[in-house]
Amino acid sequence: MTKRKVKDVLLDPRGKEIVLYEDTWHNHISIGHPEMLTRYDNLKDTVQDPDHIREGRKPLTEELYVKQFESDAIFVSTRYVEEQITIVTSSYAGKDKASRGSIKWEK
Repeated sequence: MTKRKVKDVLLDPRGKEIVLYEDTWHNHISIGHPEMLTRYDNLKDTVQDPDHIREGRKPLTEELYVKQFESDAIFVSTRYVEEQITIVTSSYAGKDKASRGSIKWEK
């Protein structure tokens, strides 16, 4: 098994480290959500300084970071994979509307 290359390690406002792997950025986010190609700094800002953090689709292991920018919101989905390791699984732009997940943290 090849070791995944880390693109970035981001620190959220609660002090949690969030790992973004190169393959997640290149093979999922850049291809599946091409609007994010020029918005890498927005992705980082969303994790480091979100408006709020919600439960993800799997509340025990996933969280959704949300930050409103001038024209839209950026969403960064994360998953807790093992002790002290949380990874970015996706990021995309869109309108911030209420999701099913309850808010876990907000400014």
